[in-house]
Amino acid sequence: MKKLLIVLIVLGLASVSNAELILNWSFTGTAPIESQVADELIHANLDSGGIYNDLTRGAGAGTSAANSSFRTVGFQNDGIAIGNTDYFEFILSAAPTYLLSLTTVNATFAGTATYSASPGVDHQWGYRLGGAGDFTLIDTSVNRTGNGTSAFDLSGTSALQDVGAGTDVYLRYFATGQTSTGGWGFSSAGIDVDGTLSVIPEPGVLALLSIGGLAIVRFARRRKA
Repeated sequence: MKKLLIVLIVLGLASVSNAELILNWSFTGTAPIESQVADELIHANLDSGGIYNDLTRGAGAGTSAANSSFRTVGFQNDGIAIGNTDYFEFILSAAPTYLLSLTTVNATFAGTATYSASPGVDHQWGYRLGGAGDFTLIDTSVNRTGNGTSAFDLSGTSALQDVGAGTDVYLRYFATGQTSTGGWGFSSAGIDVDGTLSVIPEPGVLALLSIGGLAIVRFARRRKA
């Protein structure tokens, strides 16, 4: 029994994945841009090419004239709703045999003082799994006044944990501020996406864990008897 417990502990530790940086954009030195594929880091176990890892704009979030940033003057002061067209978006997906879990998005923002004047900008991410259907807003909006960094927690969103290969994850950024001509977006420092990409356990490993779990339960019952 002790040997079995040791095996299970080792397997359990091997399956634990710590969150790490998996995707990153930086805009230092760039001219105004329409879209940009992640340029600092794309995790080796993410799908790449095609639609993946490309930061794009909704129809209402046209290109800003600001350099060294990914901004728009299209953000409005009409609240956040999944039907809004003033948004930024990217798509990511786990490579075959991997599971994707998302924990945080950290981004540095800059914009016009009038847009982010007190009481500031409310901003929020939404998600969709697959290429059709409505988006779902994640938790509640985050508020910030003026330029700087905001962190968005994705770890409590169960739909964004252990997403299997073949399922595209769409993440969409919404913002609403104090004027109807945004002047807001990501500054030169860019965006970091943290998460994990873990190997899908082989059927034999899952069977062993199941058997071991039953053995532990039986052992515990015998000790109580």
